[in-house]
Amino acid sequence: MQTASAAARPPARRSRLRLALLALTPLALAGGGFAGWTVYAARAEHEPEPDATVVAAIPPEVAAESSFTHSFALSVLVAPKCGVARMPALMAASEEEARADGNLVNLSWLAAARRAAATTAISCDYLRAEVRQAEHRAVKLAQEKGEAPQAEH
Repeated sequence: MQTASAAARPPARRSRLRLALLALTPLALAGGGFAGWTVYAARAEHEPEPDATVVAAIPPEVAAESSFTHSFALSVLVAPKCGVARMPALMAASEEEARADGNLVNLSWLAAARRAAATTAISCDYLRAEVRQAEHRAVKLAQEKGEAPQAEH
């Protein structure tokens, strides 16, 4: 015969089963997560690394606005408003860029045309100073290469 307290309790077998399920569920989830992680980690080892030059490449629009061709195009396009400036080293550097990358040259002329369209008498001084700085950089680059054209002002 059972006592009153024994009849009031649920069977012990059932609570042990729940306790075992509650203890094993996190272990099963952790094991599944680890198995999935190892599968993806193994796949990542076989994939090639991206080329660092492609990842760190400058966008073409930015490269075009910082090229010698852009500065040379500015000097040509603003000449009617701001005066003619002869820049032989800049022209030579621009021609070298044209031989190396025609797309860059095209984007450079387009960017220079956008800037030249907004040129005013006040901005002429800024543009001429920018072109002169680019000419000095082109002269310095040519001297390092041993070509050494003379800058004209």
